Amino acid sequence: MKEGKIIRRMGYVRDQEGIMNRYLRESSNWETHLQRTRAFILNSFRDPEIKSVAVLGSGWLLDVPLEELRLRFEHVYLADIHHPVQIRKKTESMENVELLEADLSGGAIQQLWQLSKQKSSPQAGSLPAQISLKHPLTHISPDALVSVNLLNQLDIMLCDFMSKQSYFQQDQQQQFRSALQEFHLQWITDTPGCLVSDVVEKSKDKKGNISSKSLLYTDLPEGIRRDSWTWDFDSLGTYRSKTLTSMEVKAVEWA
Repeated sequence: MKEGKIIRRMGYVRDQEGIMNRYLRESSNWETHLQRTRAFILNSFRDPEIKSVAVLGSGWLLDVPLEELRLRFEHVYLADIHHPVQIRKKTESMENVELLEADLSGGAIQQLWQLSKQKSSPQAGSLPAQISLKHPLTHISPDALVSVNLLNQLDIMLCDFMSKQSYFQQDQQQQFRSALQEFHLQWITDTPGCLVSDVVEKSKDKKGNISSKSLLYTDLPEGIRRDSWTWDFDSLGTYRSKTLTSMEVKAVEWA
């Protein structure tokens, strides 16, 4: 099956649409987070030798200061698994902005799909060894990379897919998440860059009970500049029924 169809079957396009719908419901609660993300990106890359930048996970551009980036750099690449038609129309007249559709997981989407068609399940713990991750975007050489609210998202759709397939065992998911996040960081930190990512999900139910879970399965780089904040992801209880959800964010820049 062609990758475009696989992406749709696995729910990536539907999930992207869901992000915009949630933003429309929660825009006032999201705005501080989006502003801080854009500001952190804009305060990165002070080296005058940096002429081009690739934004990974550009999506709806809610958290991407595109206008400032395209005026500052000679070339801006926007990379994501799928670009909404609205974004295509918005950027089509921007001469130094290029849209790239790519599997930023490093090829895990196609490989997991193919594995799910196998008749016998893999042995416990063997899944990461069956996945060969390769650096995406090898056809371009940007001077800097921005991973924008992507790191903790890389595994979500894939693990949801795995949960629905009899081929995969549940105890394989954490190893897979760790392998995916470690690969992403190893890839992007070979180039000057910055990253913004949710790292902890916090929940509060109607009784006031508070719980949290880590969204990281590896360590972030130390970098040369860091920031952190918390934002209200869902104030209406639609993400988790009757539960308020906030996210702890960390941002880091490296040279």
